[in-house]
Amino acid sequence: MRIRPGLVLLASIAAGLPLSGAAEAPGRPPSAAPVPDQSWLPTFSRSVQGTGVPGLDGGHVFLWNRPQAFDPVSTLRVDRHVPEGSGEATHTYKAIWALGSTGPHNAGYEWTITGELHNRALASTGAQNVAVNGTIFKEPNGVGPVGPSWAGNFNCVDMTDEADPVASCIGAEIDVSAQSPTTDRNRQRVGLQISTGGVPGAHTGYGILMGNLTGSITDRAISFQGEGTYGIGIDAAAARFTGVPMLLAAGQAIGLDGNRDGGFSRSLGFDGRDLVYGTGAGPVLRVSDTGQIEAASFRETLPRPPESSRAPCIPGDHAWDEAYEYRCVAPDRWKRAALSDW
Repeated sequence: MRIRPGLVLLASIAAGLPLSGAAEAPGRPPSAAPVPDQSWLPTFSRSVQGTGVPGLDGGHVFLWNRPQAFDPVSTLRVDRHVPEGSGEATHTYKAIWALGSTGPHNAGYEWTITGELHNRALASTGAQNVAVNGTIFKEPNGVGPVGPSWAGNFNCVDMTDEADPVASCIGAEIDVSAQSPTTDRNRQRVGLQISTGGVPGAHTGYGILMGNLTGSITDRAISFQGEGTYGIGIDAAAARFTGVPMLLAAGQAIGLDGNRDGGFSRSLGFDGRDLVYGTGAGPVLRVSDTGQIEAASFRETLPRPPESSRAPCIPGDHAWDEAYEYRCVAPDRWKRAALSDW
């Protein structure tokens, strides 16, 4: 392993080794108290919270790495390989654990882990630069089905008992912004992209899965908020569906004039028997599976009377003018009835 100049000091501190290069005697347990060695910086010790575990106790640790050219060696790497048969059920083990806490009057932004990458690579290089990446490979074990795997897991657990919180508890926040007015005609700034794939023919169960525990309620499964303008709410034009694009169960409806509070006065849905359009006063249009239509009223806005009784028509066609009502009784065969005042 090649050690670059300028990293020896920091690497030694991070590893908990004496800067003088002296090693611990074999079999000798690490000291619980700071070693009185002038080679140690004043703010560092070999103890971590008095446990005697080699490490850093207090102070700021900063790893600076600026290679002169491309360097494939990682600045910091932690390998953790869990042996077979180890671990306790339901206990969570960590390769890296960063613990932070805030006081009630802490006004600063406290971020436990921050990944920041300044990307200047040309788009033409095809390089894909990621600030934070979590990848888990679900691999065969030769024994049985492999257990659940999460590439990334973010939890916000509200333990405040606040019935109506005034501050957010967000599982994952994704912000994508442009720093100048733009059009983005190529649709390259994406808030969330979910790509499913594998080999041709491989299935992915769900693109997005919303799930509630028994008894819990999600007020909005998917919500569009803010004062911004959306071009299209849901775009399925480029997709190919083997079933219906949107699936609703009987008794469910789509609100047509909803507000941000979830209220609406017009809906379209299926009541288990008919397709129903309704208002707050009740259904105003019903369409049955046999094609029967029930409507509160019906208006034809264009007269379109046939030019003759033999004008092209399909049985059931209807027309009118100021003098007659017209009905198509057979292919290309019209009859009419005179209208009169009363």
